Amino acid sequence: MLATERHKWILGELRSKGTVQTSELAAQLDVSPMTIRRDLYDLAQARSLIKVHGGATSIDFSGEPKYEIKQLLNRAQKEAIASAAAELVHSGMTIAFSGGSTCTAVAERIRDVRDLTVVTNSLFVADQLYEGENGPSVILTGGQRTPTGALVGSVANATLSDLNVNTLFIGAHGAHLQRGLMTPNLNEAETNRGLIRTARRVVAVIDSSKWQLRGLSQFASWPEVDTVITDDGTPEELCDSLDALGVEVIVASTD
Repeated sequence: MLATERHKWILGELRSKGTVQTSELAAQLDVSPMTIRRDLYDLAQARSLIKVHGGATSIDFSGEPKYEIKQLLNRAQKEAIASAAAELVHSGMTIAFSGGSTCTAVAERIRDVRDLTVVTNSLFVADQLYEGENGPSVILTGGQRTPTGALVGSVANATLSDLNVNTLFIGAHGAHLQRGLMTPNLNEAETNRGLIRTARRVVAVIDSSKWQLRGLSQFASWPEVDTVITDDGTPEELCDSLDALGVEVIVASTD
């Protein structure tokens, strides 16, 4: 198969799935992973996709990939962000987590913190916290499950309505300088707004692949976000723009 034919096939997969993995593409096209990486690089240079660790995402993708796919993408970046976020958590706090693979990585790092109360609408976050030897007290909302393991809808929103937390760690499908934080799921957007209303401090955990990626629904504008934790792949000028908007930016090193 010629490179142009592979490129067309890869873009077709992206249109239908939103994300692709290098290893799967190599197996499906019967070529080496190196060939696929070159193809993804060429398509990224042509601004046809966004190349991420282990694969690629569609620039215009508005759907939500499954958690099992998301946790494989940009792992080094997410781990760096999670380590930086965990430093903000101390014994005696009441905190909250939204759904998402980055929030789950943060939860893994704080599951042994004593005297901690955690509110979450994420099944995967809750699973991580339950594994702690002296694990936090966990308040898990009910609700309808999304592909990323988040519980959303009226039941989740009702649970959140009377709660108050010190700090919320929240992820996003996309983060845009003009549009704020976004998700393709309308119900998740509403539940995320409910999470934000519970918190005195809102910390967005956003890896560098998410910037300028749009979703169907905005759930937070930048004035509602106190802190962004991102990785060192985020352009410095973007960090400066957030700082000018009054958002604290913490850049986690992937080295």
